[in-house]
Amino acid sequence: MKKIIYILFTLVFGLGIANAQTKTEAEVTAKVQAIHKAIFVDKDSAALEQLLAKEITYGHSGAKLTNRKQTIQDVGHNKSTYSDIEIKDISLVVNGNTVVSRYILTGTETKEDGKAVHLNLNIMMVWVKEKGQWKMMARQATKLS
Repeated sequence: MKKIIYILFTLVFGLGIANAQTKTEAEVTAKVQAIHKAIFVDKDSAALEQLLAKEITYGHSGAKLTNRKQTIQDVGHNKSTYSDIEIKDISLVVNGNTVVSRYILTGTETKEDGKAVHLNLNIMMVWVKEKGQWKMMARQATKLS
């Protein structure tokens, strides 16, 4: 009986460790959430200053490509409002000081003219360590049907 309990405990404990996020995964997941809060909720240019790498390339779902300065300016001047923003199915690939995140973003964008657009995007981000902090170096969004 003790042997069975020990085996069950070992299996359950082992599965828990296998499913636990590493420190890097937890940090980058928090940064993904922070980027979306800065862009879609707060439109916070100052937060983006802290989250974006110096040499970022930011790909929008409509094929527009912006650099760091343009990305920050676009967020600060964006007149759209966003609701029901949700991030699903996040996955991370860690390779040293680089992390690739992929996930689905859904929600609604209401444009300045009142037109509502459903968002259903597949987003990939590349994160790098700059001076000990995770910074987004690249982003590409594609529309899902």
